[in-house]
Formats: sequence, structure tokens, C-alpha cells
Amino acid sequence: MSKKLNIYLAGPRGFCAGVDRAIEMVKEALKKYGKPVYVRHEIVHNKYVVENLKSEGAVFVEELDEIKDRSRPVIFSAHGVPKSVPDEALKLNLIYFDATCPLVSKIHKEVENYDKRKLPVILIGHRNHPEVIGTMGQTNSEIYLIEKVEDVKNLPLDFNKKIAYVTQTTLSVDDTKDIVNEIKKYFSNVVEPKKNDICYATTNRQEAVKKIAAKCDYFLVIGASNSSNSLRLVEVAR
Repeated sequence: MSKKLNIYLAGPRGFCAGVDRAIEMVKEALKKYGKPVYVRHEIVHNKYVVENLKSEGAVFVEELDEIKDRSRPVIFSAHGVPKSVPDEALKLNLIYFDATCPLVSKIHKEVENYDKRKLPVILIGHRNHPEVIGTMGQTNSEIYLIEKVEDVKNLPLDFNKKIAYVTQTTLSVDDTKDIVNEIKKYFSNVVEPKKNDICYATTNRQEAVKKIAAKCDYFLVIGASNSSNSLRLVEVAR
């Protein structure tokens, strides 16, 4: 006699609006300009999407100097880019389009504003993630990257100094809350973002996992091993 198998589907699930927007930008560019259209970095961290766009005529590069035909357009990925990238595109006379997620662009503006106010900026995020590289490249001033609670006390900043913080959009909500609390405990004058930097889609999907994970013997996250969002969902489910 076969055992009954219950399958729970997390809701919401799948791509967020920023990812959908970025994919559509590549598709629209291919319609308008024909093949090939270059994309700097994976437009999103999903190999099926990337392979599908490759089959339609997208060519993925890591740096702009890899572009062979500079008469062709290039699109920047949803993760965002340092300011040096559009500057380089202008020098190379490239037609470029920016598919940076609007919620990532919001963080870029926050960093710029803090820099104008001469505030040291702490960035909570994962080292070498493209979104973090993009955010740290929004200003010539130093941005202090921390990845865990223990990093806070090692920051080369006076605890009496007024500081600001921002976060990567795709972090663990719970882990980030612990790091923020540590920052507030350690520094006496902390300027916070007006709205939470972790994007609503990340938060909603983590909450959806929490609701069903306790009922499950096995939990499957369908995603890419280099996707911060997918890896955070695995952590939450565990």
C-alpha cells in the first residue's frame, strides 16, 4: 500500500518584479536591435533564464572590454553596477541600458546621500556578490562591508561617531535584524534607511518558507547555487 504524499507549494514563489523587468528588457532589446545583444553579468542568477536568452541571441560578458562588436547594445544586470561601468560604456561609445532593480537603485541613492552628508557607511552584505560590488562603487568614499554580527566590533570606526548603514536586498531577514541590533548597540548615533533595504519579495518568500517548512520532512528550493535569494531560502527552510 503506497503512502500518501503531501506537497506544499510556497506562496508567493518565483521571480520578483525586478527580475521580470530585467528579463523583459533583454527580450525587448533583441526585438528592437536584433542579434546579438550583450548583457554584462548574468541578467539574473538563473541558468535556465540565461540559457534561454542565449538561444534568442543574448551574449553574456563579465566586463565591457569583452564586447567584440561595439555597435551592439549592452544591458547591465538587475544586480546593479558600480558608477565606473556606465562611465566606461560612454568612453567605448556603447549603447547601454540599465536593468538594475529599482530597489537596488534606491540603496545606491541612499549611499550617495550619506556620502554627501559625510557619513561613514556600513554595508551589510555578502563579499563579492555583484549587488554588493555595485553598491560599493557608488561613491569614492570608503564603504565598510560586514557579513556577520562579529564583524561590527572590528569596524575601524569610533563608536561615538555618527554612522549610517544600508543592506543588500537579498539577505536573511532574521540574520540582518541581529546585525542591525548589534550596530545600534555598538554605535551611539546610527542613521537608518527610511524603509527596510531588504526587498519585499525576498521578505515575502522567506515568510512563505517559514509557514510550511515545519510541516515538511523534505524541502526543495528550485534555484541557482549562485543566487543569494535561493541560498537564503535554503537557510530559512533548514
